Amino acid sequence: MQTTNYKLGDLLRRAKDGTLTIPQFQRKFIWSNSQVALLIDSISRDYPIGSLLLLDREPTLPLRSRSIEAEIKAGFPPEDVVLGDAGGQVDGESYILDGQQRTTSIARVFLNAHPRRVYYFDLKNLLEAHAREETSWIKTRYRKTTPEQTLDKGRLLRADIILDQKRTDVFVTAYIEDSGDFSDPQYSRQKRRESAAYIKGVFETIRNYHVPVVTLERKSGIESICRVFETINSTGTRLTTFDLAVARFFPKPDLRAWWEEALSEHEILKHFEVDGESVLQVLFLVTAARSMRYTDPTRGNLLTLAPEEIDREWEKSTQALAATYKWVQAFGARPKTLPNHNILVALAAIRSLILDDVTEDLWDDNDFVRRWYFSKVMQAGASQASNYRIGQHFSALRRYAENDEPLDVSEVRLNRDDLLRLRPSDVRYRALLNVFATTIRQDLITGKNIDSESVLHDHHIFPKNAAKNDGLPRQKLDSICNRVPILGTTNQRLGEDYPANYLRRLADRARQQSTLGGLSARTRDCMIPGNPCDAEWAELFSLGKFHEFCEQRADLILNRVREIIGDSLRTDSTREQESNEE
Repeated sequence: MQTTNYKLGDLLRRAKDGTLTIPQFQRKFIWSNSQVALLIDSISRDYPIGSLLLLDREPTLPLRSRSIEAEIKAGFPPEDVVLGDAGGQVDGESYILDGQQRTTSIARVFLNAHPRRVYYFDLKNLLEAHAREETSWIKTRYRKTTPEQTLDKGRLLRADIILDQKRTDVFVTAYIEDSGDFSDPQYSRQKRRESAAYIKGVFETIRNYHVPVVTLERKSGIESICRVFETINSTGTRLTTFDLAVARFFPKPDLRAWWEEALSEHEILKHFEVDGESVLQVLFLVTAARSMRYTDPTRGNLLTLAPEEIDREWEKSTQALAATYKWVQAFGARPKTLPNHNILVALAAIRSLILDDVTEDLWDDNDFVRRWYFSKVMQAGASQASNYRIGQHFSALRRYAENDEPLDVSEVRLNRDDLLRLRPSDVRYRALLNVFATTIRQDLITGKNIDSESVLHDHHIFPKNAAKNDGLPRQKLDSICNRVPILGTTNQRLGEDYPANYLRRLADRARQQSTLGGLSARTRDCMIPGNPCDAEWAELFSLGKFHEFCEQRADLILNRVREIIGDSLRTDSTREQESNEE
């Protein structure tokens, strides 16, 4: 392993020569314009941007690679600009193992190589924004056939120009003296000189910037690369286990390509934003069970899978994972309300393992498995399930499926006070939204059907502005006791209206149309207190009865939970238990 520093020009020279390439197992360029601007601004302040990790191309370790995603053309920067010094030697090809987003961004800006836009530096804005540590001095314009070197009377200077000090100094001086932007009396001759010096100093910092580069020796194998991925994290973004597995097994199997194909075939996995690591965990649990190995799907264990094991079990594992997500979707799970990804790995693994031996009814129509699932995801801290816990879930499910050994349905401790304190960030809140969806099949207000494709909003029954306007406690207003899933279009129409108003209108209309029976069914499903058939029903939702409404709704929610998990629900105090959660 060698460590060195590239001046910005050295890095740009290699990018322009095409001697820096991206291994195919790397993800595509995804940075936004704001991320690119932040990078360039950091360079202009001589802030560290992290080291690049390169691997010199070695015939004994062939990796398919692609060019960096930049449209590099002749003439940018101007032909007479020298980009670094190769010392008379021709660079060999190097793979960028870590740092492609930064390298591509730098090339797009300073080689004028963005496919659709051109980067300019706003000289006037730089004087103020740069001092405030803002990035607004970095601008883009849509690309023309031949983008001008300057725009707006010299105020915008094309980014690649600043690599040439002499040309830059001329443009900056001409702008300060001739544009008219500095004719105000506040800009004395000395002030204009200082402004020009400041701008030139920023560009000089960019030209002299050094990027740390770590280069792996040519003899490094794919396992060494994987180890480096695990230990070097120069960008601040932790590589996922699936990224490591892609590097570990590439090119056979090409897990990145396999996973993209799986996402295309099973849209449910893309819908729930499932990571490729999940299918590897499923696959590992299955192979470990077949070989009588009882270990957990840890990061290290996933990387010890044999390529032939992946090849043999991949398709069935992805199918089982997709089927499991459809299973929880049928219980109302949605990407924003899914309480737990990890517990689904255990469910998918057992489905994949025994799919040939038992019918799918074991899962799809099994109330006991559903009760077990909800009892697990409604535990405080359930979203933090460890690999060890995944292994425990899998073992328990396997004993249940193969030996009819009872599953351990955990106690769920939940009471009124808990419901009034729950926030959307709490996994139990998301689990309760899934509980709601087990019976909420129609929109409360319109009666329109709700299915897995419906866009739902988490509606405040009493509006949020009642805290400011009427002094109602915000904690209760934001609690799940004051929420109900309704169609997004309905939520937008209701706005900040009060329930005494819109529920009265709803009941009156149902009475006129002789549809009170349907409305009563919807209010029961949505756990709304009272009976719409009662003439005074809407009075239950007056401001003076807000606290009573919250208590009544909490009881209805607890009853719904009890319908799902039975006697496992405990409504005594949970405060002591929660304080002991890890």
